[in-house]
Amino acid sequence: MIGSLRRAFAAVALVVTLATPAFAQDAPTAPTTPEGWRDLALSDLAAARDVLTAQTPIPFDRDNPTYPAWLAEGYGQAEARARDARDAAGHFYALALYLNGFNDPHIDVNPVANLSTAQWPGFIAASRNGGALVVMRDENDADAPPIGAQILSCEGRTLASLAEERLYPFVLNGRLALDRRRGVTRLFLERSIPGAPAPSVCRIAVDGAERDITLRWRALPDPPESYWAAYQDASAGAAASWGVSEPTPGVTWIGIPTFSSGSETAPQLEQLIRDINARGDAMRNGRAIVIDVRGNGGGNSAWADRIAIAIFGEAPVQRANRVSSSSSGVDWRASPENIAYWREWLTSVAIPEFGANSEAVDFAEGAIQGMERALDRNPPLWRQGSPFVSRGGGLTQRRPRGEDAPFPARVYLLSNGTCGSSCLNFADTVLFVPGVQLIGSATAGDGPYMEVRNVTLPSGLAVLTIPQKVWRGMGRGALEAYEPDIAYDGAWDDASVRAWTMGLIAAQ
Repeated sequence: MIGSLRRAFAAVALVVTLATPAFAQDAPTAPTTPEGWRDLALSDLAAARDVLTAQTPIPFDRDNPTYPAWLAEGYGQAEARARDARDAAGHFYALALYLNGFNDPHIDVNPVANLSTAQWPGFIAASRNGGALVVMRDENDADAPPIGAQILSCEGRTLASLAEERLYPFVLNGRLALDRRRGVTRLFLERSIPGAPAPSVCRIAVDGAERDITLRWRALPDPPESYWAAYQDASAGAAASWGVSEPTPGVTWIGIPTFSSGSETAPQLEQLIRDINARGDAMRNGRAIVIDVRGNGGGNSAWADRIAIAIFGEAPVQRANRVSSSSSGVDWRASPENIAYWREWLTSVAIPEFGANSEAVDFAEGAIQGMERALDRNPPLWRQGSPFVSRGGGLTQRRPRGEDAPFPARVYLLSNGTCGSSCLNFADTVLFVPGVQLIGSATAGDGPYMEVRNVTLPSGLAVLTIPQKVWRGMGRGALEAYEPDIAYDGAWDDASVRAWTMGLIAAQ
């Protein structure tokens, strides 16, 4: 939204979750028989396919043929699994197989309630140095492996191959660095995926001595809060804390855990911009600026643009956007439901948060008008932007190198791997300002689909995330991520990450 087509097309990616039910429904009622769960799985799966067919660009996407192919082929695979559903887990994971099979972060399904009681084997594992380490154990279990034990394999197989077979078809995405890290931890959390059992026997190494252990699955500690905190630290790690701070003289730390619009987050983002502006040249002439986007999975790019300008100034941001932009366009799927979504977003988000004369309002009104014109077309797509687009891909390899930074302070973009969608658009700007270093983990990667909204399935027991448009000539290829200039492979709890970052600043 700073004179760049790339920014305009991603202006409100992952904006907010508005209530967008596709089907009239009462409060969800769970089946009481195995046959009831089977029938519900089949009907919800058919509804999911119908929504994707009627409300997304997927059926007409010749540029990304794997999407329409999976729309049909994946449905057949998921239908076979749905016929075997006998409980809530069978119902949900049949849907998950279908939606996760698109391998796109903007196509997803989530249960409304917990599926089953989680279990653990008496320890939590974390990815370290290409392997896995025990980072928490049940202190009441003398047989639980000690903290620091290496997990070498399970059932005679590598952890990576187990995750590929038993996790990635249903949850996570093995092509993303964060999800590979999460996958190690997730293998040792039993969630009753039908046909994908948790490991039963693993080989570990303690002080160089190897031995096999039999995993004894049990209920989580009671209360479970300490377990879930340790689980989060072991996988994704802590999210950034809101605000601007100065951990040591000359170092400014800017925490941005989300760009999402909302009644709680919008005031926090506005305050963050005020606090950054208040530091201004003193911050830019200091020793270092840390832009902490741990936990940030996107939101509204209008906020991202304003924060980038507050940090760097308008001229460096405009230059960065010119360098990282390409000839591109997007195809919107015209449907009554998508148009209704944007009408609601216009009145509930755009005008209250950005004002009646804002670019966000112009964006929403343009989308509504464009889709209305395309409703009766065949195919029902509205092209926004250039009809002629560049090939796309490879943007992450074109960052500026060897150019002078715009001001004295060193700038670090701190990632734990969650940075996708509008956060990834933010990275497209920040990492094209000369001198900025990406530290920590690789970013996430986006597929070509975006601008999501939620749709509740007829059962009321699961909610789809569906995209409304597809990007043509996208600068980053599908799931293309920025690799870190300086990688971190330690513990991802907040204290450890902050200590490592401050040590890095001191060393440079």
